[in-house]
Amino acid sequence: MKVVVFLLLFLLTLQIYGQNNKDYFKTQIALGELVDPELKEVSGIVAASTKERFWVHNDSGDGANIYLIDSNAKLMKTFTLEGVDVVDCEDIDRVQIDHKNFLVLADIGDNLGKRNWLCLYMFPEPAIGDAIVIPKQSVKTIFLKFPGQRHLDAESIMIDPLDNMLYVISKREFHSTVYRASVFANQKQQYFTLNKTVELPFTFATAAAIDPTGKEVLIKNITHIFYWKRKNGEPLTSILRQKPVVLPYQVEPQGEALTFDTEGEGFYTISERPFGLKSYLYFFEKNYKQYDQH
Repeated sequence: MKVVVFLLLFLLTLQIYGQNNKDYFKTQIALGELVDPELKEVSGIVAASTKERFWVHNDSGDGANIYLIDSNAKLMKTFTLEGVDVVDCEDIDRVQIDHKNFLVLADIGDNLGKRNWLCLYMFPEPAIGDAIVIPKQSVKTIFLKFPGQRHLDAESIMIDPLDNMLYVISKREFHSTVYRASVFANQKQQYFTLNKTVELPFTFATAAAIDPTGKEVLIKNITHIFYWKRKNGEPLTSILRQKPVVLPYQVEPQGEALTFDTEGEGFYTISERPFGLKSYLYFFEKNYKQYDQH
């Protein structure tokens, strides 16, 4: 039954967007294979402050760990959040506060629909020479819940660099839905209720990202990557109500992670390794000729 539902959703997406492909980005290129045994279920990625390095994390079943990999998908170092017990980490992003970079690990998965509160863990972005344990006094826990006591599964967050607004995207609603909360404005507040903003015209959202300039948005589901360009000053909720561009994409095995780079040159994806399948760090280079025409 699950296979039938999946195929129906896949065909529906093709029907809606099949004529909307544009080559804003070139075909994906594999930069390196993910082979480290510690990284079997990568479900989140964000570009590190240092060029050509990336922070990743595993899905449920791992501890409160983040992993630094290079542009060949080789593991460089593992860091552990002290005193943190995670349930189901699904995404990671960055926020800048007072000119300091913080990572945000999103423990937001809820496959069984039983969690009353989801969690974000915010902490200063480590340098490679730092100790492998991130002390608990450096980690802030932020608690989130969906409106109306709803228990929703989510795998995607994105933080708008223009105003530091947090966006969380539900996964299993018939229309994946974007929720938001201003969780970084008040450093003393810990508990927040998300507000519903936009219903997307597809389902099973698994990853999302906003580029460092705030002008480009990506949201990914199992089979497609959707792209929006943002005009100066345009509210993010307004562009998400517009019809996205579908980018050329060769489907990964359980691909649940993407990130823009820090240089404005393109974006990256990486996937889990289900059933022993291979996972690669892919790069989608920006097609400047096509991009500059629109």
